[in-house]
Amino acid sequence: MRKGVIVMLALLALARTGDVFSFEKTLLNSKLSVNGSTVPYPIFSVFVMPSKTFTVEFAEKSHTGSFQFFDANGEALKLSPNLPANSGTVGKTPITAPKQSGHYVLKTTNNQTGEIATLNVFVMTPLEKVDKAGKLNGYIIGKYPEKPLKNNPIYLPPQGFVEVSPGQTDIRISPNFTLGQFLSKQQQGFPKYVHLRAGLLLKLENILHTLNSEGYTIEGLTIMSGYRTPFYNKAIGNVQYSRHVWGGAADFYIDQSPKDGVMDDLNKDGVVNREDAVWLANFIANMSKQGAFGSRIGGLGVYDANAAHGPFVHVDVRGTLARW
Repeated sequence: MRKGVIVMLALLALARTGDVFSFEKTLLNSKLSVNGSTVPYPIFSVFVMPSKTFTVEFAEKSHTGSFQFFDANGEALKLSPNLPANSGTVGKTPITAPKQSGHYVLKTTNNQTGEIATLNVFVMTPLEKVDKAGKLNGYIIGKYPEKPLKNNPIYLPPQGFVEVSPGQTDIRISPNFTLGQFLSKQQQGFPKYVHLRAGLLLKLENILHTLNSEGYTIEGLTIMSGYRTPFYNKAIGNVQYSRHVWGGAADFYIDQSPKDGVMDDLNKDGVVNREDAVWLANFIANMSKQGAFGSRIGGLGVYDANAAHGPFVHVDVRGTLARW
């Protein structure tokens, strides 16, 4: 078996592993540009509507390469009415997503470096499939606001949702995060549905990588809350226009040493309290001041512990700065 094929199969297996994993620090030598965003990771995700196009290029314009679609089990997909273009040249033309909603895998190969990158392509179920009761295949989505907040288009209803089966919760949607970490916390069975913004994944990975590069040994960020359906968001009494409802926010903390389900003593004062969340928020704010997030700037909040949880921070990618 050729080395490239072996590497590709290993990446596909890595993208689906459900095992507890340590911090994955590997970066591409030749970064990708996906829908205009620089992606330095060998595993990432694309969220796209059926038959719509998305772009994948090499950030280094002189580099060339190819792409190939696979199913979730690593089998190369053939041309079909569902997939009019199953392979091609990276960057030559936009790539057309399959017609049927579901999870697909796109592999890119860089001719100059030999690097293979894996993109999970999630073809979303259209919003129009949500019935009048606010349900999608029995899963309660609820109702999105009819008018966007202050006429800002980022608050328009999402076009669609990723369908998630029990076997898909462990798919790595980026090197250090899985699909299941971002599901709405409402207590319902499968299939579940989630809406996510790729920019949020880029921001979270950036935070985790920067913490480690500056000498803090952090295996991962514990996601308390990612996507929230409008139904669940209303049920917990949160504000109507929370960025969680649009898949662009995450609440998280660092639980590294000891692993006890709450925030670590990050400021080393001997106690775990709000000040540890402040330490983490200040670290993230400093990254933002240095331009680390580009267009993915957004909200940054600090939250106290209560009877249900320890202290944590909130980040989002609304595109404007806000802090609380």
